[in-house]
Amino acid sequence: MVDITLSPFLIQIILIFVLAGLVKGVVGFGLPTIGIGLGALISDIPTAMMLILVPTFFTNIIQIFSTGSLRDVLQKSWVFLFGAVLLVPLGLWMVVVVPEFPFERLLGLLILVYSLASLKGFNPVMQMKNNSALALVLGLLNSVLTGMTGSMTVPGVMYLRSLQLSKDDLLCAMGVVFFISTIAMGGSLWWLNRATQELSVLSVAMCIPVAFGVWLGMQIRKLLSEAQFKHIFLSAFAVLGIYLTLFGV
Repeated sequence: MVDITLSPFLIQIILIFVLAGLVKGVVGFGLPTIGIGLGALISDIPTAMMLILVPTFFTNIIQIFSTGSLRDVLQKSWVFLFGAVLLVPLGLWMVVVVPEFPFERLLGLLILVYSLASLKGFNPVMQMKNNSALALVLGLLNSVLTGMTGSMTVPGVMYLRSLQLSKDDLLCAMGVVFFISTIAMGGSLWWLNRATQELSVLSVAMCIPVAFGVWLGMQIRKLLSEAQFKHIFLSAFAVLGIYLTLFGV
């Protein structure tokens, strides 16, 4: 456990969370992955997970209600969303039991392959009829990976993009996935005795730098067209995959 009273640590974590918030504001994802990935370089993964919990919770509430149609998103993806929370405790438990396994590197490789393929034109389309079974399987896989890595993007974002949602509905859908996954991850951390009152208080305080970063990112996003958003979205996904593959633990 890191001594969070140290000023250098606080300065570093604030800068990391401003950056994570900026990315979140522009593309709608990356807050927990960047916050945990970079935060783990100066502390440890459970500490980084705890610190990002409250900012992730509140930023996704804002994202849900400031973007697309929540009703439409729930109608199209409720089966996937159901699966996306069920196995988060199992994934986090696996990290505790087998900490030496390179969970983040595996996730980074999956992200990198998908984003590069999409940038080259590979973009599968999911038909709304008879896809409930696949949606549930992908949701369960997403929940396990969330528990293993703290990142809630794979295969969730891939599945949601395959539904051909608009930019705003995609952002809303991702907000819902990240919101419910954050609740599941927080509950799992407390269940596994990886949370403390001190870290919980600091997590609340970290809402300030994250909010500043998100606000900056949202100003940038307003200037983007659909095509520009798609390119930046997938490019950011690729960078995220490269980072996790090279530096993941």
